[in-house]
Amino acid sequence: MKTKNTLKLAITCMEVLALCVFAAAQNYQVQSMQQQPQYDYTQPAVVTPPDWAPPYDNPAGVQYYYIPDIECYYDVWHHEYVYMDNGAWIFSPVLPPMYASYDLLHGHVVILDRMVHQPWMHHELYASHYPRYYHHEVYPGRDGYSRPYGYDENSRKPIYVPARDAGRQEVARPERAQPVHYRDKNVGQPVRVEKNMRRPEGGGR
Repeated sequence: MKTKNTLKLAITCMEVLALCVFAAAQNYQVQSMQQQPQYDYTQPAVVTPPDWAPPYDNPAGVQYYYIPDIECYYDVWHHEYVYMDNGAWIFSPVLPPMYASYDLLHGHVVILDRMVHQPWMHHELYASHYPRYYHHEVYPGRDGYSRPYGYDENSRKPIYVPARDAGRQEVARPERAQPVHYRDKNVGQPVRVEKNMRRPEGGGR
């Protein structure tokens, strides 16, 4: 009799434990869904680039920028920075804490192809085409002023803003010596947006 009672107690404990694990898993799933951004596939009626963005054509059609020196994306439609932290993509209205003092106004910004969807999901491409500080070597100065403030994948041209050159400061600096010449032919060239990289019909986040 004692053995049967012990067995029943053990089974009851296992059932209670299983229920607790299931409840915890459900709770975690709900919390995870709440933390993840809700995807809105509709383009806003009015698209306003941030003040620090360099001038470019068709601003209403562009959703994303890439800031290579800090390996961070910016979603123009939703006013969010997207960056990697501890293996997860973080969506934030402000810059990553480690780059809070980065000078966006005088930094280098890549205006991404207007057809691309969630470019951070293909980060290896953007990191290889636009490695940190690549613009120090790839793009020359022009007409007596310094390096361009960005590159537009849609027009396939660097963006020069001479009016900003006066107070230019670049907070992010190389952690190690940078190569004098980049050998990869893709560096500084637009990323080709394949079919699996395109935004769904109707827009996208």
